[in-house]
Amino acid sequence: MGLAIKLAGKGKGNTGPNPMVGAVIVKNGKIISSGYHRQAGLPHAETEAIKNSGQPLEGSTIYVTIEPCTFRGRTPPCVNEIIKHRFKEVVIGCIDPNPRVNGRGVEILKKAGIKTRTGLLEDKIKLQNEIFFKHIKTGVPFILCKIASSIDGKIAASASDSGWITSDKSRMKVQSIRKEYKCILTGINTVMSDNPYLFPRNNLENTSVKNSIRKFYRVVLDSSLKISLNSNIIRTSAMVKTIIFSKQKPSPGLAGKINKLKMADVDVLPVIKDPEGTTGLDILTVLKTLYKKYEITSILLECGPTLLTSFLKRNLIDKFIFFLAPKIIGGGGSFNMFGNLGIKKVAGCNILRFGNIKRVGDDIMVTAYPLKD
Repeated sequence: MGLAIKLAGKGKGNTGPNPMVGAVIVKNGKIISSGYHRQAGLPHAETEAIKNSGQPLEGSTIYVTIEPCTFRGRTPPCVNEIIKHRFKEVVIGCIDPNPRVNGRGVEILKKAGIKTRTGLLEDKIKLQNEIFFKHIKTGVPFILCKIASSIDGKIAASASDSGWITSDKSRMKVQSIRKEYKCILTGINTVMSDNPYLFPRNNLENTSVKNSIRKFYRVVLDSSLKISLNSNIIRTSAMVKTIIFSKQKPSPGLAGKINKLKMADVDVLPVIKDPEGTTGLDILTVLKTLYKKYEITSILLECGPTLLTSFLKRNLIDKFIFFLAPKIIGGGGSFNMFGNLGIKKVAGCNILRFGNIKRVGDDIMVTAYPLKD
């Protein structure tokens, strides 16, 4: 099962909206074949392992990280293949939370006379597939927030200078993280101050866009459509799909700009006002629209403190990655990681659970999860 988990990880960033899955086939105490789900639309891990075996599989045991599927999507049901090849046993790491499966695979295999076991290394598999488990249960994308700051929590100096707080190695690590997510979401303030490109790059200097094996999106929350038509995001919008959310009734003078944005292959979508009145747009509606309309299951949040604070107040962030540089900027309250959360006592603060902590160049990279009610 450990090998199956390792194999599953090879599909990271390419399998969405499906989970990462690995499979290993054992016969007479020896591993005879293995496979993993490479990309959504391609064969599942069990089918890959069966195809790679090259020998009769009757009486074999297959170890698979997530319960075999029971319905035909873009590929046939995996349970049918397992039954067809007369496996003796199926060892399943984790039950599939998809309501269309969720135990039915185990039930079908048992009815076919195949021994099944479940729960082996389940926690590791759930962590590996945290994106899948979140979106399939809630209908909302998994949200990772990336923050780069000095060791004293400043994202910029007093003159709005943020370039570059962290090292080149940290910045390249961010590029690899971007490749694992379906889109980057930011606010108009970040676009106007930094003029970013916001897509995965192979090196820090290269701003050209190459074809990817999957769709990648950029999302900007811009209630008043302040974005410049000459910004890097709009200039590359024909190559990287870009979505802008604005308020429902833009001023009449913006009609021409909206048409120009649409001609640049930018989707401009109206959104109702934020019911709490802090960001101008209803964030939850944005997230549900991205999930239903664009099948975006994972979001990398790269934004300033105002928008970040709005996400945090609504408990919408699932995971943090902090890149902390060995630098002290000091100063007053400007350019902190977060804005005012309305917390007056330590007992009311947001609590995180640390995951991995490691060095990246001269910086420290900290992974953390908010403890939610």
